[in-house]
Amino acid sequence: MTNTILAKNEIAKYLNSGLNILTFDEINSTNDYAKKLAEKRPDTAILIVADHQTAGYGRFKRDFYSPSNTGIYMSLLLPINKIETDLPTLKACVSTVKALRLNFPNADLKIKWINDILLNNKKISGILAESINDGKNGIAYVILGIGVNLNTTDFPLEIQDIASSITDSVTVNRNKIIADIVNEFFKINHAENFLAEYIRFCGTIGKRVELVNGNQHIVGTAEKIKSDGSLVIKDDKKNLHCFNSGEITKVYLK
Repeated sequence: MTNTILAKNEIAKYLNSGLNILTFDEINSTNDYAKKLAEKRPDTAILIVADHQTAGYGRFKRDFYSPSNTGIYMSLLLPINKIETDLPTLKACVSTVKALRLNFPNADLKIKWINDILLNNKKISGILAESINDGKNGIAYVILGIGVNLNTTDFPLEIQDIASSITDSVTVNRNKIIADIVNEFFKINHAENFLAEYIRFCGTIGKRVELVNGNQHIVGTAEKIKSDGSLVIKDDKKNLHCFNSGEITKVYLK
């Protein structure tokens, strides 16, 4: 692949506002690095980007395959006192979809509740939101980790059936796409209609799904997403179940 080299100045060139940017050729995890930065109590947002992660992870600490030169692996460290945000995972999903659509307008991207982005029913992107406490039973920082498979081709055997990339183009401007994601996030962070956009992009609604949440296992139809981002599922006995966490382990396509 001949994707553009990650460069701080190039990312900054496409940003709508100033932002502290850190780039790495290799790192264990951009989210873990953001946690270390949070210990220094920065008062501005920081963007961490890596060409390759040796220990990238998603929800439930699952590995996120992060080979060099073929993807985007980034984290936003957001101080709550400066950049207040609610439902950050959902907002990051919407901003990532919108940014990718700007660059790949023919890609029919869908969100799988709550934090995956799919293309042709295969995962091409995942979002992980983590919080840092302020030591007083509050939250001081939110960390948004975003991983995107741009033109990765050689996936490990265990994920070949469920993972894919957004394009087979050999050249992608990663710096611009990273900036587009950040721009879209700050644009919708205080927007009142972002949830409507999340619902519009969400391919889960109306589908028959299986959801696991701890010891709970529910099969039914995904009815709607409530204002707090929770998912309502109607089981086969017409009972409604509301979840603000959990994982959809299967989506029935028919």
